[in-house]
Amino acid sequence: MTLKEVARLAGVSPSAVSRFLNGGPLSAEKSAAIRAVVQRTGYLPNQAAHTLRTGRVRQVGVLVPRIHSEAVSKVTAGIAETLERRAYLPVLGSTGRDPAREERYLDMMRAYHVAGLIVMCTMDDMEPVYRRCALPLVLTGQRFSGLNCVYHDDYGAMGELARRFIERGRRRIVYISVDPRDASVARERLRGARDALRGAGLLRDIPGEAEASAGSAYREDSIAAYREDLAGRDGLPVAVSGFDWRGGCEAMRRLLEACPDADAVLCATDTIALGAMICLREAGRRVPEDISVAGVGDDWADLVSHPPLTAAQLDQFRCGREAASILLDLLENPEAEPKEVRLGYTVVDRGTV
Repeated sequence: MTLKEVARLAGVSPSAVSRFLNGGPLSAEKSAAIRAVVQRTGYLPNQAAHTLRTGRVRQVGVLVPRIHSEAVSKVTAGIAETLERRAYLPVLGSTGRDPAREERYLDMMRAYHVAGLIVMCTMDDMEPVYRRCALPLVLTGQRFSGLNCVYHDDYGAMGELARRFIERGRRRIVYISVDPRDASVARERLRGARDALRGAGLLRDIPGEAEASAGSAYREDSIAAYREDLAGRDGLPVAVSGFDWRGGCEAMRRLLEACPDADAVLCATDTIALGAMICLREAGRRVPEDISVAGVGDDWADLVSHPPLTAAQLDQFRCGREAASILLDLLENPEAEPKEVRLGYTVVDRGTV
């Protein structure tokens, strides 16, 4: 069975069958006729011939930092749904947040002639590698000027959570961050919290701090300012955690030892916040009566925690769809100008503030 035979049986042109198989525009009548023939005959296009003709397979490499994450699953679901409509197959690789491993995956994807790449970024020290990537590339989760990327308003999301604490009357606020090489989750979210607290007069001004933070969150020399500093240079005690609940629990324990009178904790992620709540419960601190807790992400576990967690919700599914759409457009028009898409957030108040 060939494409021409499918076209003859469906009463359409071969180009119409090609558009149908590749997710291109086609009338409903022609689509129905071709679909009926494909289902009846079990026809599958010859991908080997397509690869020989175009030099690429209809596969897109998708690199993620880890598989066991709800945020990752939502992003990849959005990618897969969008790619499927254009008959592209996602090929998944998990980097474990290891830059060397991520670079090896990029090389392997290129060696296997994938059509393009979508990368969920974590460490911004990979930027030089992204800029010299020879394949069509879209990045998610981080902003890189001049590259195709889809990212969230991390600064605004954490700033709003901080203002919610302030409105609640919280004044002794502490913060749990992550690896400072992660520009968005670590540095941008912490910058959002600091600016909101400073605007309310709750932090000390540090000479040069405003100039150093504003607009420079992605510079290498800004990392030192976001390292763990339990003393709090400006009055905001900060502990650094891993990305799991155990890290959040341990970071909260350190903060309680350093700041036993803390009445609120902002967490870089909701998973960290859930770990912090476990520690607080073990310490006999009631949430939200004694201490408020909030994080960024809004996973399903936030609904079943006790009490349910207040969080800034990020639309990860839309992030995946936007990234895949940009890549598919890039495959059709390789000379297109890079797109930077910033997505918003919604604060879901469940009572822990």
